[in-house]
Amino acid sequence: MIKDMFIEITKNKRRPFWLGLIVIMVVEIFWFYASMIRTQSLPNKTFILDQNYLLLMLMTVNGFFAPLFISILSSRIVAIDVDNKMLSVLRVNNQNNRQLYTAKLCLGGLIVLIYWGTQFGLVKYMSTCIHIVFTGHLFVITMVCLLIGLITTLVFQMSVSFIVKRQVFSILLGAVGSFIAMMTSGMLPQKIMRFVPMLYVSLLNPLVLKARIIEINQSALMNLFVVFFVGLGIFIFIEWYTNKSLEV
Repeated sequence: MIKDMFIEITKNKRRPFWLGLIVIMVVEIFWFYASMIRTQSLPNKTFILDQNYLLLMLMTVNGFFAPLFISILSSRIVAIDVDNKMLSVLRVNNQNNRQLYTAKLCLGGLIVLIYWGTQFGLVKYMSTCIHIVFTGHLFVITMVCLLIGLITTLVFQMSVSFIVKRQVFSILLGAVGSFIAMMTSGMLPQKIMRFVPMLYVSLLNPLVLKARIIEINQSALMNLFVVFFVGLGIFIFIEWYTNKSLEV
C-alpha cells in the first residue's frame, strides 16, 4: 500500500490542479479572517465575540469551501488514470481496482489532513489575535467533528469519481454542495442534510444559531454517528465493489 501511495504522489506531484486547491484555501482563510475582523470592528455587535462565535464561523466557512475543495481534489486524483488511459502502466505495477482506489483515498486523506491542520492553525491564530480563550472541550469537539466531516466527504467524493468516469459530475456535486451551504449558511434542516454527503461538514457543526443566540446543537452526537457510519458504509461498499472488479 505504501508503494502504491508513493506511485500516486509521483503521478500527481507536478499537476497544475494543486494551484487551484491552494487558491481555494487562501480565499477561505481570507474569508474567515475578514469575517472575524469585521465582526470585531462593528460598534454594535449582534454576537458576543467568544469561542462559540469563533468556532461557529469556522465550521460555517468550511461548510462553504470544503465540498468544492474535496470534489476537485478527488476528481483530479482519479482523472489522471481515466483521462490518460494508463491501463497498461497500472498493470505493469500490478495494481488492481481496489489497490488503486485505496491508494488514491490515502493520498486524498493526506491532503485533507493538511487542510484540516491549516484550519487548526488558523483558528488558534485568530483566537490569539482577538484574545479569545478556549474553555471546556468545545474546541476539541469542533475540530474532531470537522475532521470526520472532511474525511467522510472525501470518501463519498472519491467513490463518485472512481465509479462515474465523467469527472465533471464529481466536481458538479461539490460545487452544488458549496452553493447550497453558502446560500443557506449551513442552516438547512438537519434531517435533510443527513441525506446529502456534500453537506456533512455543515451538518457536523456542534453549534447552531437560533434567534441570534449561539447554542450547542442537541443533535450533534446523532449527526456524528450518522456521518461516521455513512462514511464507513460507503468505504466498505467501494472496497467490495472494486475487489470484485477485474484488474484495471
